[in-house]
Amino acid sequence: MAVTTKNRAGGGDATVSSGTSIGRFLREVFDELRKVVWPTWGELYRYTLVVIFTVIVLGLFIGGVDYGISEFLKRALYVAK
Repeated sequence: MAVTTKNRAGGGDATVSSGTSIGRFLREVFDELRKVVWPTWGELYRYTLVVIFTVIVLGLFIGGVDYGISEFLKRALYVAK
């Protein structure tokens, strides 16, 4: 069974077959992956360090703010008698 749809840009008909082979799909995926510009090992190393550093800094910031707010609320709500 074929499904026909109107192409928005060109106005032509595009036929999509429900029996499209998986092999064709995988070939097209492989062809597209060859067009990708992959990072070099040096770039990958630097990007990884940036991500790790950012996660550590944000974790420390969020942890510090959480600790500060919890200490403030403990002292404000549970006033020593």
